[in-house]
Amino acid sequence: MEARGPILPEDGGGLPDIPIPGVPPEYWQHIRLGPLSGRYSGPGPSNSELDLRVDIDPSQAHSPVMNRISGDFYRVFRASLPGRPAYTWRNYLESWIVDAPHVTRFINRVVVTGTVRFWRGSHSTTELKLVIPWAAFSPAGPAEATFTSMMGTPITYHCARRSSAFRELQLEIDVCKSVNREPLLPSCDTHAHGIHPDGLPRRTLTFESVYREAGVEVKLMREGGVLDDSTSSLSRWSPAELHDAMETHYSQYGKTWPAWRMWGLMAGTFDEPAVGGIMFDAAAAFGGAGEAPERQGFALFRDHTWFRDLVPGVPSTQAQAAAMRHFLYTYIHEAGHAFNFLHSWNKSRPDSLSWMNYDWRYDQRNGPDSFWGNFLFRFDDDELLHLRHGDRAAVIMGGDPWSSGGHLEAPAEAMTLLEGDAPVELRIRSREVFDFMEPVTVELRLRNLLPDLPLEMDTLLQPEQGGVTVFIRGPDGQLRTYSPVLCKLATPRMRKLMPRDQGAPGEDRYSEEVFLDYGSTGFYFDQPGEYLVRAVYQGTGDLLIPSNVHRLRVGVPRGREEDRRAQDFFTHAVGLSLYLGGSRSPFLRKGMDTLEDVADRYKDSPLGAQAALTVANSRARPFHRREDSRIVRTHEAEPEVALDLSGRALDVYRRQRSPAFNLTQHRVAEQRAKLLAGMERKDEAKQELTTLEGDLRDKGVNDVVLRSIREKRERL
Repeated sequence: MEARGPILPEDGGGLPDIPIPGVPPEYWQHIRLGPLSGRYSGPGPSNSELDLRVDIDPSQAHSPVMNRISGDFYRVFRASLPGRPAYTWRNYLESWIVDAPHVTRFINRVVVTGTVRFWRGSHSTTELKLVIPWAAFSPAGPAEATFTSMMGTPITYHCARRSSAFRELQLEIDVCKSVNREPLLPSCDTHAHGIHPDGLPRRTLTFESVYREAGVEVKLMREGGVLDDSTSSLSRWSPAELHDAMETHYSQYGKTWPAWRMWGLMAGTFDEPAVGGIMFDAAAAFGGAGEAPERQGFALFRDHTWFRDLVPGVPSTQAQAAAMRHFLYTYIHEAGHAFNFLHSWNKSRPDSLSWMNYDWRYDQRNGPDSFWGNFLFRFDDDELLHLRHGDRAAVIMGGDPWSSGGHLEAPAEAMTLLEGDAPVELRIRSREVFDFMEPVTVELRLRNLLPDLPLEMDTLLQPEQGGVTVFIRGPDGQLRTYSPVLCKLATPRMRKLMPRDQGAPGEDRYSEEVFLDYGSTGFYFDQPGEYLVRAVYQGTGDLLIPSNVHRLRVGVPRGREEDRRAQDFFTHAVGLSLYLGGSRSPFLRKGMDTLEDVADRYKDSPLGAQAALTVANSRARPFHRREDSRIVRTHEAEPEVALDLSGRALDVYRRQRSPAFNLTQHRVAEQRAKLLAGMERKDEAKQELTTLEGDLRDKGVNDVVLRSIREKRERL
């Protein structure tokens, strides 16, 4: 609702704080040209400048009012060189917000007052007085903003009106030639599908209009155009290839970060076909600076089943309307992550009707078709506050890491305690001690605890999928939320877990390896000492299950040489190479060289085995890169090299008697069998699985696992 205040005569002197008798407030709203809300900017004293955001009336139709004032302070610099135009630039200083402004409306102006809250640092109490003049049939402004602190004199900024939007964004969309067919961008009639809320305003929504209603002016850029992937034989995009494509794209961007700039790529299929969209969080050492700008863009996979019924023009069937609706949803959702939005359930708001929720998750809690039957095609209020008025560094692309600075976004699940009897157990397991520099992976295990009832569970346990949040307390006592580099939007992976007292041993559980060593904020286990790890699973329906608190220890360096080597190991290039499972990208060449050296120096240890596997993964398949406007194959697969490296790693895992290595040994042996089968060496592939089955039987693995290995061997 609009934040209303009294309307007073022009001078206002000595008059009661009431509306003018006989003149309704709506009268003045009708004769004013445009809203008061929007973005203003202008100079203050000593080369200072203010970007001001006013949010006290509807900025446009269907745009909710947040009743907030916010802004960013800058320092402006100018320099002149002989024979050249003057250079002008500005440095960002800090951001602030007024949470509960008092609005008084006069005939010719609006006066807004309130207490300023700064996002960072310590400040004395500061009051804002904002005066925005307006006249009949004229735009509002310019605005005069005066800040008065208890410790200083008033400081005034004179701000011209710039836009009815609060922020601006440049978005470039590139399209692979293999999926270059209409529609390339969403255009969705809110009433095209029969399932929609009663009273939902009918309008056609695009990417630009959705974000315009949210308060962001989007400028679409067509600089990149079509990427020719017709000769590359690239059937599925790997995370490493997506990362390289983004690096190549932004290496041509000559300006500095952070920036209100985002890149989108429409590709065919991801490595995991269930993934329909993905947000790239981190890039490599951009410009050689050694630090990565984050939240730069997203990819959408046009060949996903969600978009199978897309047609150009107006949909003629409900299936076509649903496909277009999901097309728009995926675009908005993935771009939302780049604005630093978490999923709704990660913010303890699983029933939020927002672009950042999953329709199927909402429906499992509230009934079939309830999400689209109630969704108003908007972000929720807390997300709008973050988008319009959040700390600039927490919103802008290339600013704070994903999930680190969202307005009201701090996860509440970290302290979740389980009381009573839950139907499901989530358990974290790993070895108790990891060598220094050894990448940390853990096992996440879901188990049905009911004695007589099977459960259908979503088994997407990787943090990238959004259903599991992991918390890590380091030796310094600080609690950190694991933040993955990628964020994937995918269909659920449902699996029936049998009752604990029925079925074969092992059919009541599902386990998965989860890599935790590196994420969007860097390495999580780079200091010797004790770590506590805990996870929270947000399952289907109304299911929130915390795990046990798992304790592990990272050892100390074994001598001065290893301590020195850690300086080369704990870098962004190595961490991202490990996270991506290896890469042939030149942007990560230094990291991969380091891992090859580690694989050789520590070849008889789990550290060397993990490094060797990462290098092997990068050699097992061809690699594709963007060159100009084409996608080309730059590296052929080297399966013999991959087999040699993975064989060395597998020997290390086979010698370990701890069950904590079982999942890793299982995964590596199956990857080798698949690689051998692809080389038409099926007898060797079958022998690989036979050896695996025998090893795991000797280690006491459940027969359900052994049976799955036999079934895979028979299918070769």
